[in-house]
Amino acid sequence: MNTTKKDLWQSLLKLALGNESATEAAAGLEASRLPEVIADKLDKIVEAFRQNNCDKERLAQELLSCYNYLNIAFTSTVSIARCKEVRQAIQLLVDEMAQAVESHYGYYWGTFAGEFSALRRRADAEKDTILIAKTIPDPHEADNFFQRNKQALQAMADDDAAVQIKMIDYHGTYNLDYEGRGNVLALHLVGDDQQLASLGTLFFVRTNEQEPFIAMEMNLAGSLARMGSAVLGNIIYAQKINQVYLQTIMSLVKAMEAKDEYTSGHSARVAEMACALGGRIGLDSKQMEHLDWAGQLHDIGKIGIRDDVLCKAGKLTEEEFAHIKTHPLKSYMVLEPLEALQDILAAVRHHHEHFDGSGYPDGLAGTDIPLLARILQVADVWDAITSTRSYREAMSSGTAMEIMRREAGTTMDPKLVAWFLEMMTEQTVPCGERSS
Repeated sequence: MNTTKKDLWQSLLKLALGNESATEAAAGLEASRLPEVIADKLDKIVEAFRQNNCDKERLAQELLSCYNYLNIAFTSTVSIARCKEVRQAIQLLVDEMAQAVESHYGYYWGTFAGEFSALRRRADAEKDTILIAKTIPDPHEADNFFQRNKQALQAMADDDAAVQIKMIDYHGTYNLDYEGRGNVLALHLVGDDQQLASLGTLFFVRTNEQEPFIAMEMNLAGSLARMGSAVLGNIIYAQKINQVYLQTIMSLVKAMEAKDEYTSGHSARVAEMACALGGRIGLDSKQMEHLDWAGQLHDIGKIGIRDDVLCKAGKLTEEEFAHIKTHPLKSYMVLEPLEALQDILAAVRHHHEHFDGSGYPDGLAGTDIPLLARILQVADVWDAITSTRSYREAMSSGTAMEIMRREAGTTMDPKLVAWFLEMMTEQTVPCGERSS
């Protein structure tokens, strides 16, 4: 063994002081050779120090990785928790997890992303849905992989294991003897409610150019999937509450209309005509959905109007008219707590504003009045004119058209009135002249 005292101390000092300090400190050491026994022992001490240093570095690296994974899990959960709809939350979960585990492809496959909305008449939860991570540069290529390996992915989706890993369509180099590695991760989204036991399956895929997933990445993905499932459960629960609240409100609408036989069915007719006009001017499906519900619920505030005013056969006094003018704000306040109805609040609140600014409750004018409120007003005025009320008989559609032409630009948006009257003229059976 050809080790000098200076060599050994130099190594020890490097570990203790660093390279520069060690060089200076070791400069004065004698270079005489050590006895073999002492040299061996000192050499073992040096190696022990070196090994200890490597272990510390490895531990520090593992701790840093764990910290990074926890940070990813926290920020991803915070982002997903802000979502209000299941489909939106699942899409964001797929995107976040695909980046976290550095997969090339990321998918959601299930039926629940086709969720019901509190505003929709029918749930389309039976629709088989595939969502692809938006972080993927080539969605067409991702879809090809999915379709090509659909049978293998289906088998993973059918497996009860919460987290699975498997080699699928992979031709890269990896250690065949290393169990628990694979290029595809499959994770179930599971709800607490037995009726929602499965919310679908997430898949994350690495290509031949990437290393297969390892256990730590499986753990990270599993943690994110569990957190995501919890958030989805909260969203679903909130939607159910919204649905119950909305059903209660619809019952109030029927109760309110039952107070006055002359306005029975008014809200449904207004919603129908407003949507017909909305379709004619090219509203998209989301706007049509909002317009439909705004029509159904625009007069819910009349539940707070006194019966002697609401059903009065004669002319209203100033005080009575002021009282009935509060119903748009009452409607707004009834609907405002429901998250699902936020997009219809403006239409409900402002459907009695006038185009010239003389309306209520806020005196808005022209295009400052929300579009859906202007559409709603046109349908509301038509139904009021052509329906029998406690204070007068229904007017003919011809008379209604004359009145609306006269009020166009004053009470109502003139362009919308023109569209509406053109639509009504084209109808074979005029929508109006009802007795109830």
